[in-house]
Amino acid sequence: MPVTLVVTATPNSEATEDMRAYTAGAAPLLIKGGGELVFRGKTSKAIKGSANFGMLLVMNFESEEVIEGIFSSAEYKALIPKREKGFKQMDIIISHSS
Repeated sequence: MPVTLVVTATPNSEATEDMRAYTAGAAPLLIKGGGELVFRGKTSKAIKGSANFGMLLVMNFESEEVIEGIFSSAEYKALIPKREKGFKQMDIIISHSS
C-alpha cells in the first residue's frame, strides 16, 4: 500500500529566486526516490476551514522510510536554507491509508 506525501506551502513573494531554487532542487530528489505525482497546484479556496497556504503537492511513495530518507539526505539538507527563505510556511506530512 503506498504512503502519501502531502506538502502545503506559502511562497515568500520577496524571495522568489530562493523558492524556485528550492523547488528545482527538491523535485528531482522526490522523483529519484520513486515518487509518483498525484497532484501539484495552487490553492483556490476553502469550503470549510482555511486554506492559508498557496501551494499543494501530493505524491505517493513505496514506504515511509523512502520519504524519510529523501528528507534526511545531504542533498535535501543543502536545500533547507533556500526553503527557509523562499517560503513563509511549509508543512511536510506523511499520510497512510486507513
